[in-house]
Amino acid sequence: MFKRLSQAYFIFCCGMCFLVTLLPWWPTYEILTIPKYALLFGPRWWLLIAVIGLLFFWRYLSKAQLWFSSLLILLSLNFLDFQLPSPSSYFSTSTSTSDEISVLSANIGGGGSKRELEYIGFTRKPDIILLQEARNIALSTLFIDYDFKECISGLCIFSKYPFKRVKVLSRRLFEGWGTFAIFYQIETQFGQVSLANVHFETPRSVLMGLIYRFFDFTLANTIESNRQFEAELVSLWSKNKPYTLIVGDFNMPEDENTYQRNFTHLNNAIGIKGIGFNATKHTVWHGVRIDHILYSDDFKLKAVDVVEVINGDHQPVFATFSVGNTH
Repeated sequence: MFKRLSQAYFIFCCGMCFLVTLLPWWPTYEILTIPKYALLFGPRWWLLIAVIGLLFFWRYLSKAQLWFSSLLILLSLNFLDFQLPSPSSYFSTSTSTSDEISVLSANIGGGGSKRELEYIGFTRKPDIILLQEARNIALSTLFIDYDFKECISGLCIFSKYPFKRVKVLSRRLFEGWGTFAIFYQIETQFGQVSLANVHFETPRSVLMGLIYRFFDFTLANTIESNRQFEAELVSLWSKNKPYTLIVGDFNMPEDENTYQRNFTHLNNAIGIKGIGFNATKHTVWHGVRIDHILYSDDFKLKAVDVVEVINGDHQPVFATFSVGNTH
């Protein structure tokens, strides 16, 4: 009996690890939308616990199965979004004459007082601060040392460099509400930078339905369609542009298929140089990394950090880049 049970449990663990490892390449079938959201945005520690449970059956597993269990543990850690620096980050070089630019992004919709924001800004001293869900702030009293600033529909920019707003994308394009992306051209000391401040649509209503065991596939697929549309528009803007940054609350993890289809032509700062667990959105049960700083190959990433000093459910992301050549 225990032999059969151990074999069935081993197959279950293999199947689950295989399923979540393929999440970045899941097809876009409507029936898969709700399961995808449940796996991506729900607690991820369940898989590691399930795989560790194989240890209770070690006497009934073959040597090959025991060795394979080590791979399953690695896959479950990958699903947990445990990061080790990319090998390329060890070999990146920058000269002493390189120019530097630093960027901080923070969604402050779930909290974040003026004092906390200024503490982050003035201790980190970023060149550009980008905020999302910043609807109740006074521009004249926040980050007074920044000469160039504006807020549109909760998307704010504070910059030490002059900028030109190029375009604003509103959800009115698909009968929605609010702004999901603002594009800028920023004149830095080493030339022009193309930057997008984004806040893509959230799947929160679908996830709340799952908690209360209400499965609305129509709502889920409408939200999924909107999220894909938003990501595609921003992705198209970023193609073939030198010195490009996309920053903000993507409301999607790096291993979501929508992210993989639209943003892998850019580098993810935390994905490249992050160490350990770097959740940027926290709930009572778990955390997930949905706030990103993406950059083109023209930049060299020097450092990146998730700043864990702000109240609220999101944590700011801070990245510093160097540029060896002007353009």
